[in-house]
Amino acid sequence: MQEEPLCEKNTRILEERLMTNDILKIIPEMKINLELDEQLRILPDYDANIRIKPIPERLIGLENIYRIYIPNKMSREIYCKLYLALLHSLQKKQTILATKQANENYKRIKNQSYQSILGNSDSFTILGPSGVGKSSAISRSISILTEMPVLEIGNSRIIPFLMIQMPADCSVKGLLFEILRMVDETLNS
Repeated sequence: MQEEPLCEKNTRILEERLMTNDILKIIPEMKINLELDEQLRILPDYDANIRIKPIPERLIGLENIYRIYIPNKMSREIYCKLYLALLHSLQKKQTILATKQANENYKRIKNQSYQSILGNSDSFTILGPSGVGKSSAISRSISILTEMPVLEIGNSRIIPFLMIQMPADCSVKGLLFEILRMVDETLNS
């Protein structure tokens, strides 16, 4: 394997840093430690007068318990994983390969001759026992990371995160329709 010349390598590193700086202006600043815990935490207001209210109102007030969210180590790790995934994904969208892929996709849409370009992707899996709070941690993290549900980079509109629930029938077709429905809903299209 031939090593990249030092000048080209330094130029590439500088370009990546500049891209990262532009991207960091678009996405929210990464939260850590107490600031992150404060952002993740949900503690609904407690009204002490609820104790003297009629039973139906007290029962409705009890539903606030389900809104409580206390962050733990797992939720912090999930937030960091999602933040870094967003950062890496946006970096890849500003590369030459991404531009070539967009041009080839456009040709395909116009029924012109095109070449398929295989892109790379990053992925990770979040595993844990049922009921430990994985979905809640993901939802809380995404709500912090998506201050803007659609990012505008150049002439592109990017949806940073799209939360999709598997349809009840577990069909691939249903899942694809749900993805399209959520994209339309997010873009107001």
